[in-house]
Amino acid sequence: MDNGSGVMVKLERGALVGWGLVILVAVVLAGAGAWHGLLHGKPEAPVARVPVEPPTVATRTPDAPLPPIAELDALLRARLASASPLTEFSSWLREADLLRRFVGVVSNLAEGDSPRALVGFLAPSGEFPVSVQAGRTLVAPRGYTRYDTVGRVVGSLDSTLLVDTYREVRAFAQRLYQESAPPGSSFEATLLRAFEQVLAVPVLEQDVEVVARGALYVYADPRLEALTPAQKHLLRMGPANLRLIQGKVREVQLKLTQQASRP
Repeated sequence: MDNGSGVMVKLERGALVGWGLVILVAVVLAGAGAWHGLLHGKPEAPVARVPVEPPTVATRTPDAPLPPIAELDALLRARLASASPLTEFSSWLREADLLRRFVGVVSNLAEGDSPRALVGFLAPSGEFPVSVQAGRTLVAPRGYTRYDTVGRVVGSLDSTLLVDTYREVRAFAQRLYQESAPPGSSFEATLLRAFEQVLAVPVLEQDVEVVARGALYVYADPRLEALTPAQKHLLRMGPANLRLIQGKVREVQLKLTQQASRP
């Protein structure tokens, strides 16, 4: 596995983290509503809501005790059930403690770290292959296809529904974040850093060379090797999947900017 020091993961074990980061992006997009407050330099005022279906956790005040895990999970599953027409997304929503996972994964990604422990259930099968051409060791493009399903799911997400769902539970997300974050820190600011990590990953259409370092591989290009572990994991998903993910993030940003500019 990646040791966090910038060394590329050993190829037969590297798939786990990369897949985990894709589900992170899918769930992080549910927090895109935070961009509105950050663009204006202050948090949004709480949005008044009239719940239209059970569960009713969204009617609690922000300073009320956190609802039980099962209640929050039921809310998120109900709200996000139609966020994607793909069945794979429904299976992701069956995991337990969804909001706490979301908060933890966002925090890890914002720091450039791997959230592997929180999303290990999404490990793909097979090895991450390399090929040798003219004496150069290259990442084999066929390895990227293991992430195609998740790229399609992320690309299919309804960003409006995700934003609305986040706004419904963001006070609880902040409460969960504060359990381990430094005093006075903001989950929304952390979410912004997570988005920045995703958008800073280069989309590489050309061959990607790696070099052996003992039992591990590192990127031959020092600029790629200087990326954070989280960014390297996203890079290993391949250009097509990375474009889908970054495109969804930009789509959400544009939508929120347009909403903020309306009179």
